[in-house]
Amino acid sequence: MRNRLILKTRVIIIVWIGVLLINTGCRSNMETILQSEINAIAKKWVPDTREAICTISVKSGEKGRVILTGETTSLSAKQEIIKTLDNKNINLVDSILILPDTVRNKKFMGLVTLSVINLRKQPDQAAEMVSQSILGTPVLILKDEDSWLLIQTPDNYIAWTEKSSIRMGTSSEMAAWRRADRVIYLENTGWIYSSPDKSGIVGDLVAGCLMEKVGESDSYILVKLPDDRTGFVEKKALMEFNAFRNQNVPDKEVVIRIASSLLGVPYLWGGSSAKGFDCSGFVQRVFFINGLLLSRDASLQALHGDNIDLSKGLNQLQKGDLLFFGSKEGSKLHITHVAIYFGDNKYINSAGRVQINSLDSTDNNFNKYRLFSLLAARRVIDANSDPGIIPIKQHTWY
Repeated sequence: MRNRLILKTRVIIIVWIGVLLINTGCRSNMETILQSEINAIAKKWVPDTREAICTISVKSGEKGRVILTGETTSLSAKQEIIKTLDNKNINLVDSILILPDTVRNKKFMGLVTLSVINLRKQPDQAAEMVSQSILGTPVLILKDEDSWLLIQTPDNYIAWTEKSSIRMGTSSEMAAWRRADRVIYLENTGWIYSSPDKSGIVGDLVAGCLMEKVGESDSYILVKLPDDRTGFVEKKALMEFNAFRNQNVPDKEVVIRIASSLLGVPYLWGGSSAKGFDCSGFVQRVFFINGLLLSRDASLQALHGDNIDLSKGLNQLQKGDLLFFGSKEGSKLHITHVAIYFGDNKYINSAGRVQINSLDSTDNNFNKYRLFSLLAARRVIDANSDPGIIPIKQHTWY
């Protein structure tokens, strides 16, 4: 009797384990299928994680529920994911966070408070510097973690920076800043003085810095920075921001002049100011000073603008066009460098330093490697409507 009872108990346990494994396996298989669909939708709406976020996971809950967790900057991605699962008659629990969280964090925008701030891949001083941002640049605050902020700059680039370099503000505070009488600094580098006699220094400046104008004298403008510091800047180096913003689209000769004024500035990985440039940071800064906001990295810039057919020869190029270099695998281009076409087969780029090189083998500044790695060219001046080429006057953050 005792042996039959033990055997019966063992059979029950084995059956129970089998049922559990079957249910677990089915649940795991369902999660895998749903996760694959979610990932495909995420890729559709967020093709590049440098410019958007969509990390959404699925897991099984109690009573047949499916729980969606994670975060995204794309409301459209979230809506399509939920609609797709709803169409399968799945009992959903939506725990997806839209970034920024404007419900719990009213100060979800901010302004850069220093001449140049470093943007990093991770919230760590030892992490790779991927870009920079400059004084007065408006940013979106996606996350607030300890002494770090995950921000999105006006070119959509997402990276971490130290909280101490951002003045956080509400939407109404940012609206007040946009209504303020602002000026933009147009010299490559300069200073904010504590008095018009230059007896003290408040801070430094680079081209593109934005400040609020609060007064003026014969030769100086009294400015206020986003962190409320005040100082004097030489009037000749400034331009009323509204006048700057409302200029016509860039002129190719002006683009070349601005680019040439930066010759000799050293190369800096992630750099996008006159203190140091990488190749795409140089291109982006030159065009910003000319009223156009381009995407940040070379591989992103190569996706925008009007394509130029280089198979028809270099004579298709005009001053101010962008040249893209790299390698090719089948039909896929791997863009690693960008330059501005200078005219006469020459181009200006940041490689070691900002310099002029040539595609003509008879020139002293000929670069053989660049000639054979030239992959594509794009025209951004007078380009058709393009989300990666935004006139400053049309960008709502400014």
